[in-house]
This record gives sequence, C-alpha cells and structure tokens, in this order.
Amino acid sequence: MSRFTDTPAVAIQVSRNIVVASIQVDLDDNVLDRFRQDLLRRVHETGSRGVILDVSGLETLDPDEFAALRGIIRTCAIMGSESILAGLRPGVVSALVEAGADIDGLRAAINIDAAFSQLELQSQPDIEPETDIEPGAEESLDPESPQASTEQQ
Repeated sequence: MSRFTDTPAVAIQVSRNIVVASIQVDLDDNVLDRFRQDLLRRVHETGSRGVILDVSGLETLDPDEFAALRGIIRTCAIMGSESILAGLRPGVVSALVEAGADIDGLRAAINIDAAFSQLELQSQPDIEPETDIEPGAEESLDPESPQASTEQQ
C-alpha cells in the first residue's frame, strides 16, 4: 500500500513529449514528496524533453514551497528535461521577490501555451548557415575541374 493514499495528487499528463503538471492543490511536505516521485517517474517513463509546472492554481507560494519546487526543477534537469514554471500570479511573484527567493536561472512563462512555445522553440534543431567557401575552393570541389584532376594524380 502506498504511503500517499491520503495525500492529494497533482494532475500530470503528457502532451507533445512534454510532461505537464497542473498544481491545483495546496502544497505541504506530503504533497510535495508525492508530486516529486510521481513527476520524476513520469519523466523517466516517457523520456520527456520538457516539463511544464502549471502553478496558476496556487494563490500563495511560500519560500519553502518554492525552494522545494526549485529542487524538483533541478532534479528534472539532471534527468535531461528542461522545466518551465507557468502561470505564476503577480501577487505570488511579488511575495517571492520580497522574501528573497532564489529566482536566478528560473524559466517562466505567462501561461501553458507560452511555455509550450518556449520548449518547442528550444527543441528545434539549429539551422546551420551556409559556410562561406574561400575563393577558388569551388573549383576543387568540382571533379570536372582541371585543378581537381591534377590534385587527384
């Protein structure tokens, strides 16, 4: 029997190879422990390249809860998944900044759609610009050129 039978769960789903966790319950140590285990299991099972933590349902977020979420984000990064906090309310952000919460390096988006856009944009392969060919080098690439035939001999 699970030790979390009476602990509320955070809804977790996968869309476009991104794990989306919608936190709509009050956070406490038990909820955070269960959430961490459930989320990491889902990231591992799916091999997801990204995680969106939708916190739009949270009216408050104290520095300890925020630190716990930061720990979950770091753990996801170690597993190879980039995480984005989505839907932070202005009052929550203000309270965290005033409390001196560590926000360095944190990725955030105004909503889930913006978070998907950030992760999808990031996952697109970079298009390499055409390399400049030095003058005269084109000739050596052409097997019909006289220079190429003399170099092959």
